[in-house]
This record gives sequence, C-alpha cells and structure tokens, in this order.
Amino acid sequence: MSYYPFSERSGMLVFTCTHVLEDNKPITFVTHHFDDNNWQFSCSSTHTDADAVIITIGELCELDPSLEELCDMPVGHFAKRKNKNAKWIIARLPDEKAYVKANQQN
Repeated sequence: MSYYPFSERSGMLVFTCTHVLEDNKPITFVTHHFDDNNWQFSCSSTHTDADAVIITIGELCELDPSLEELCDMPVGHFAKRKNKNAKWIIARLPDEKAYVKANQQN
C-alpha cells in the first residue's frame, strides 16, 4: 500500500464481518467508538457474533480504498452509505455514553 491516511498504525486491529471478507460485500457502516477507540467496519447484512473477524486496518484499506475518506472521523462517530459508490454520511453515535459524559464536563 503506497498511501495510508489513518493516524492509527496500519497494523492496528479492527473489526469487520465475514460478509466483507468472504462474500465481497461492500462496507456500508463504520463506527469509531469513544470508550475503547475501536473501529468497526461492516456491511448491510444482519450479523451475529460468529460473523465477526479481526483484521488490520491497513489490510481493510487495501480491500476498500474509499475508507480513506474516513481517516479523520472522530471517536464517538459513525459513517454510513447505501452502497460502495455512495457518499459517506458521518454523524455522532447517539449511544456513546462516555462521549456524552466527557462533553458535559467541558
């Protein structure tokens, strides 16, 4: 990979689903959680715990270069899109209690 835009190291582990890796479904929902700084990249399918896969963020960016558009997405936020060619829509996660609590203290 010649260009890597995320501030996290490319070997950082993130969550995705088997549908993305095995069935080549597009990533349509991304979360960047405040409480643990974890990233999660999933498709539009219904998921169970058995569908969870851990992969490096660098490998995921190689599979889907459009993820570079999310490199500055802050913790406590999510991004969604209808399909691989659609524009990402970014918003704050409503259930991020740690995010809400931290902002109330400021």
